[in-house]
Amino acid sequence: MTADDILEEMKREVTRDSRARVFAGGLLPAFCSFFLELDHPDAGYKDIKEFYARHPQKTDRVNTLTVLPDGQGKKYKTIRQPYEKVARYFIDEKNRITFPSAAPHATGQWHDYQHWLEALVTYTPDQLEELSERAKLFMLSWLPENKFDPSSVEIEPPIFHIILEQFPWNDRRGKEKTGAAFQAMVFAYIRADAPHLQVETRRVRTGSARVQGIGDIDAWDGRKLTISAEVKHFTFDASDVADIRNFIDKVRERGALGYVVATNFADGVTETLQARGMKPLTIANISHIVSLWDPLKQKAALNALEYAIWQKELSIDLGERLDQFLVEVGYRSAMADDKTTEPTLAAEPAPEAGE
Repeated sequence: MTADDILEEMKREVTRDSRARVFAGGLLPAFCSFFLELDHPDAGYKDIKEFYARHPQKTDRVNTLTVLPDGQGKKYKTIRQPYEKVARYFIDEKNRITFPSAAPHATGQWHDYQHWLEALVTYTPDQLEELSERAKLFMLSWLPENKFDPSSVEIEPPIFHIILEQFPWNDRRGKEKTGAAFQAMVFAYIRADAPHLQVETRRVRTGSARVQGIGDIDAWDGRKLTISAEVKHFTFDASDVADIRNFIDKVRERGALGYVVATNFADGVTETLQARGMKPLTIANISHIVSLWDPLKQKAALNALEYAIWQKELSIDLGERLDQFLVEVGYRSAMADDKTTEPTLAAEPAPEAGE
């Protein structure tokens, strides 16, 4: 058989409609490599029998072409290694992931192509290399390339982490209440981190007792309190611990997680709160946790933040300040801002005594 004859038969094997043998496109280059790796250029075999006379064939307990090089030693050579090399070339280097990589099965079919071996053993090294390359080129043209277009991916920025790190929490605008943005942020964090719970928040400086709550933010599993948070937009010191004694007692009675979230904690206060079973958190602590979130979870936190601002806090000033920030960091365009759906602010409840 000529090289053209073998190549055309290989193409038919690979492309036939019924039970195509795609592995034949790797078996032919593997045969070529098998002969090239075993012999010096001037071997000049007339037929496969001469080849086996020099490299005795092993036939017992093997299912693939196996020979003992030069009839010496105990290290046998098979066509499996050349086939695996061809498979890696197609799959790993050329991204033709549909090429069959099952070397034991493919090389176990070598008996069906002994007529190729009869011809190939008589070829010169140059002829073997040329046929191998032609076979590979055909397979590369026939096998679909697994391409990935990075431009097709729209990368979502870690928006809630950006807000935590860059939003001016200490600023205020118009009638915006002190601490409103900070409390909305804590609600958004808990809501996104615990989507299995019913999370409630209130307007800033609304007493928990008035609305049958425990902390500024409560998260419920049915009727069971699971998380409760006191939010303090200032540096929390030792004198403030006494002010939340009732909160600590109620949280511990209910076996809930108690968060105390503050701008910062004075020396020793973190340890005091931890000793009483509380979880002290700063914005830096929350930011570290959120940095591990995927973009969709971060977007869910932003949605919760906007809900708390527009539907609970009812603060147009704070809402517009957040909108402006999202434009400044490039998350939204100015054209996208639609103020036609702003909520109508309800009358503020009368302040409690002492507020």
